[in-house]
Amino acid sequence: MPNDNIREIIDRVSIVEVISKHISLTKKGSNFFGLSPFKNEKTPSFSVNEEKKMFKCFSTGEGGNVFDFLIKVKGYTFKEALFELSERSGVEIQTYKGNQDYKKIYEINEFCKEYFHNELLKNQSHLDYFKEKRNFNEESINTFKLGSIVDTKSFMVNLKKKFSEEDLLKSFILKKKDNRVYSFFSNRVIIPIISTSNKVLAFGARTIGNDTPKYINSAETKVFKKKNVFYNEVSLTNNLNKKIIITEGYFDVIKMHQVGIKNVLAPLGTSVNHEKIIDLTKRGLECIICFDGDTAGRNSMLRLLDNLMKSPNFELGVKFVLLPKNEDPDQLIDSNKTNFLKDILSSPLSIEKFIEKYLEQYSKNTNVETQYKGKKFLKQFIDNIANQDLKKIFSDYFKNFNIPISNNSKNPNQLLFNKDLKSKFSAAIILAYIENVNLRGEILDLILSSKFNDIFEQIRLIITNKSFLKKLPNEIYEELDLKGLNFTKNELFSREIRRLCRFANNSFKGDFYLEVERAIEYINKNNR
Repeated sequence: MPNDNIREIIDRVSIVEVISKHISLTKKGSNFFGLSPFKNEKTPSFSVNEEKKMFKCFSTGEGGNVFDFLIKVKGYTFKEALFELSERSGVEIQTYKGNQDYKKIYEINEFCKEYFHNELLKNQSHLDYFKEKRNFNEESINTFKLGSIVDTKSFMVNLKKKFSEEDLLKSFILKKKDNRVYSFFSNRVIIPIISTSNKVLAFGARTIGNDTPKYINSAETKVFKKKNVFYNEVSLTNNLNKKIIITEGYFDVIKMHQVGIKNVLAPLGTSVNHEKIIDLTKRGLECIICFDGDTAGRNSMLRLLDNLMKSPNFELGVKFVLLPKNEDPDQLIDSNKTNFLKDILSSPLSIEKFIEKYLEQYSKNTNVETQYKGKKFLKQFIDNIANQDLKKIFSDYFKNFNIPISNNSKNPNQLLFNKDLKSKFSAAIILAYIENVNLRGEILDLILSSKFNDIFEQIRLIITNKSFLKKLPNEIYEELDLKGLNFTKNELFSREIRRLCRFANNSFKGDFYLEVERAIEYINKNNR
């Protein structure tokens, strides 16, 4: 679309009228003032000037025209803003490339939304699914325009009466294979996916039987890119408390809305686009991640946090809620725990507290290898932070965070210093393996067949991992240090081992393989 047309739209539209639909404005002189949509504040710093057709937030420096407001504050795409403002201004946008395709897809989707919804109201089994199995009330069914499709033949007949086959195929409502046109949806309940500008972008569908896959989404079109869209984005337009909850699925969103928690979004798939989360935080929203309380949900939150931290654009604004084990928001509400859900949503965990909570599984475990995993996780978390200011802050915060190596002993290394001969031979073999890098491959099979005692067995499992095969001795000792397993720090014990077993010295000139084999034979014979 030519710049002249965009300028004409800006000139014709009242920027005050558009913004005042979303923000309360008060006139002072030639400007209108309101609370900033980009941050929480008590004193208005957001200014709108009708004559200049511009807005300015003096708290954050954000500013722009009416297009910028809809894009930055309300989350519209440029095309969505263009369509809405062109309708408001009366400026034709037919010269915009591809505009007719966009318009037609929206028109088809709107028709389908109403058709699916009306079909649901006539289909008792699908209505019962929503009302009895999902516990949705009529208000929720109508608010979210839930739908149903069973008779695809009748559906296609109605579509073709109103739209051309070419347009229907472009919208992917219908598909074509081997010259056969067929419906994308069949015998499923339907969930419309609606944009912030209240346009129908696509549809999600769920089987109520045993068909697979359980969930499907519309194919991507010119107006719908799955990774760039959340379910219930329309809630962003009326979000006055600057908080948004991200949960896992459509039905969590609907059930939470039903009990008054209306600022909820859900991704349209198994993973969340972290860049979309960052975009929400840049608009002054606090994002509260509330995934299911099962292992998959916890792991998804960790993956999301990892992706956020790896982005140099991330500047906080994200918090986490840990639901009870194997519970999700839908289940909590159905089991009369709505107040509990609201309570934990009102006090989400900051990133550092979320990490501390995650690390509890390691710090409370007396197994050395498990504790080491905790230390390694924390180190990896900090190493992955791309924003250098955040890296320093988190590094300083966790500097003194301690995962104790053991709760059983003030000095866990004492367990290594048994005086029995088997323990000494075990230590000697480990020393020989670590310090003779070029001979490791030669004796690896021998060590794998050994039966060490106690903590020496933990060391054996660690150092025989393939990733350790080419590591330098000092690198391996550093790893063992982190686990509290570096027995060479006890010089008396280490000296005694080297004196007893000559092959433990890297200067040994004899038959290295034979000596190690004899030591392992002794260990295996005396296994207890």
